[in-house]
Amino acid sequence: MAFATPFSYLAQTTTVRTVKTTPGSFKGYFVYNPNATVAYIQMFDTASAVTLGTTAPTFVIPIPATSGANVLTDDGITLSQGLKLAVTTTATGSTAPSTGLDLCVCCE
Repeated sequence: MAFATPFSYLAQTTTVRTVKTTPGSFKGYFVYNPNATVAYIQMFDTASAVTLGTTAPTFVIPIPATSGANVLTDDGITLSQGLKLAVTTTATGSTAPSTGLDLCVCCE
C-alpha cells in the first residue's frame, strides 16, 4: 500500500474542513458515530467554497447509528482538486448531528 497521510477530526459536524488542497487520492477512513441515528460524511472534490445544503457532494459516506466504520484501500478515489468534508444528518443537507463524529481520513 502506498503511503497515505492521516487527517483526524474529533467531534466533526457541519464545519467544512479542508483536508487536502491539491490533487491526489482519498484512500480511506476510520470513523465512529455516537448518535442514535445515521450520520453522513459529505466529501467534496473542490478548491472552491462549499455551502452545505447547496453544494453537491462528490461522494457521501453514511455511517450507521452508534457504530464505527472503516475502509482503507491502496487504489483510492482520485481527487482532481483536493478534499473538503463535513458531517450532517442527511446525505446532502446542512443540519449537524447531535454529537459530532470522530473521524480520520487518509489521503495521498
